[in-house]
Amino acid sequence: MNDLSGPQRRHVIASFGEVDRLLQAVERVGRASPSPFSMERPDLAPDEARLLLSFVELARNRLLAAMDRLAIPRPAPTVSARWSIETSLRFAEIALSELTPESLAGYGAVDGPAGDEVHALAEDLRALIRRGAALLRGLDPEELGRRLAGLPEPAGGVLRALERLSREHGIPDTRALIGAAAERAGASAVEVGVFGRVGAGKSSLINAMVGTPVLPVGATPVTAVPVVLGRGEAGAMVSFYDGGARAVALEDLPLYVTEEHNPQNRRGVRAVVTAVPTAPHGVRLLDTPGVGSLAGSGPAQAFAWLPRCDLGLVLIQAGSPVGREELALVSGLAHAGIACRVLLSKVDLLSDIERERAVAYVGDELNGIQGGAGPAVRAVSTRPEGVADLDAFRRDVLEPLARDHARVAQEALRARLHRLVALTAAGIQPAHAPEVGTAAARTPITGAAVIERETRRLARSAPEAMRAAAQALAEAWERGADATLAVRDALLTSTAGALTAIRAATSGETGGAPGSPSGLARRLPPLFDPEFLDRLPTFTPPRIGRRVRGPAVAARELRPLAAPLGQALGRYAERVRAWGLSLLDEATAAEREFAGTAPVALGGELARLDALIDRPTDDP
Repeated sequence: MNDLSGPQRRHVIASFGEVDRLLQAVERVGRASPSPFSMERPDLAPDEARLLLSFVELARNRLLAAMDRLAIPRPAPTVSARWSIETSLRFAEIALSELTPESLAGYGAVDGPAGDEVHALAEDLRALIRRGAALLRGLDPEELGRRLAGLPEPAGGVLRALERLSREHGIPDTRALIGAAAERAGASAVEVGVFGRVGAGKSSLINAMVGTPVLPVGATPVTAVPVVLGRGEAGAMVSFYDGGARAVALEDLPLYVTEEHNPQNRRGVRAVVTAVPTAPHGVRLLDTPGVGSLAGSGPAQAFAWLPRCDLGLVLIQAGSPVGREELALVSGLAHAGIACRVLLSKVDLLSDIERERAVAYVGDELNGIQGGAGPAVRAVSTRPEGVADLDAFRRDVLEPLARDHARVAQEALRARLHRLVALTAAGIQPAHAPEVGTAAARTPITGAAVIERETRRLARSAPEAMRAAAQALAEAWERGADATLAVRDALLTSTAGALTAIRAATSGETGGAPGSPSGLARRLPPLFDPEFLDRLPTFTPPRIGRRVRGPAVAARELRPLAAPLGQALGRYAERVRAWGLSLLDEATAAEREFAGTAPVALGGELARLDALIDRPTDDP
């Protein structure tokens, strides 16, 4: 379609731009953590906010699809994000510089202690602003070029060429990966990153690996900054965002790395490098802040360290579901070309049968991430009763790394360089990326209809769920099993049909096949776990003959649950609707993000670089 004149197209672009500006305002208000200086009161319920944000994303996709159908090119951004951020930080620092006792005196007499406190707070905030500016400089292309200048061949030549291609073709997504590869070029030690949610047991596992309680552990979020642990004389070196560094004793480590003593990283710690004589030779273990936490910038730091390791260990606590955080960690490692293993921690809490089921469940959930089979899953425990699992992990993973660490580090570097070449090729060859709006245009009509149908049915499904629960209760009475648990399981699984139908409808023409973009966007549905299920009574068998303890009798026992179940399903249906709409949006986003995961034909300079990666280092 190409029937609009130039002025008409400009008018459409201007109108759509204004709509998008207003949608950005909706996004700002609907965020979970609004600014404390916002004019709007945060009177949205969490479910309402999530639903609105999903609506904004859907509306924006419709705007883009309309522009594609009208053959209206999208306006190209004209302002550098780096320049905009740097300018904002400079003005913020200037504003804070005005908070002095002298400037406050212009508004009247200033109490000495109060003026000094305001000035001290302003200086603290200015230091924080400068820390942000230092972070920005660390990602500066010029700084990256200086770091690449002295790297040895062949890795140095490949990375310098890829950095040049990223600038020439506007592929900023590869810059962080290039910088991470530059840090690993020439290294002989293997970097093993340990990632996972808060409380998964990352610090405890590393302590068990080295046989020494080096890292602080606790029930609350502990690790606030990344900690690298290697072999050497016992001690620690703390580096700060302002460029300074300080040697500290291991017993003082909690002052710098824990959320309790360094809340929200107020000390400005960039990283901590520690050493103990018992650490594996040639292996450096990286303890990262837990993801899924609201504690400062820790989760962001964990994801930022993903591409810096040679092997990623993702811990998932036994008995907990695989969530978006774990999927993002495994996917991020695969996206960077880094080997990944998944460890099921705290398995000592499970029986042997439950443990086998948990390992199989995690493996099934992660199957197909970034295409192909999912990462290997194994169980570990740091408790004395789990010593066999830990010994097997040391024997199968750590000891081979230590014996051949130099070769493993070089192979890991080559793998990430090959991945970088493929990502660069995908960025240079836009023909390999799907047209924007393809997934949205393909799935919203049928997908949205299925979402509406299934969520309406789900909201009215209490009678059907009660019948299933009554049948389960009667069967539990007959078998002498735990009747309360049977009722709970029946009610919890009553939502599975709607979730399955929505997931199938939103996976597009590919059907969510492993390796397809829609298969990658495996956002887990919201949990259905209403509070009244935690207060279920004990459903003891009635004192009547076993033959008449059927579903009808069980239904009378369950009758008080009908009202709270109906209300819970009504609220849950709204959350499922928001989840389904977000899956429609993810289809488009995933196709754009992972367009480079499919094989891309290499030619010219990229083919030469790809061949150069495998050249021995000592070649002339």
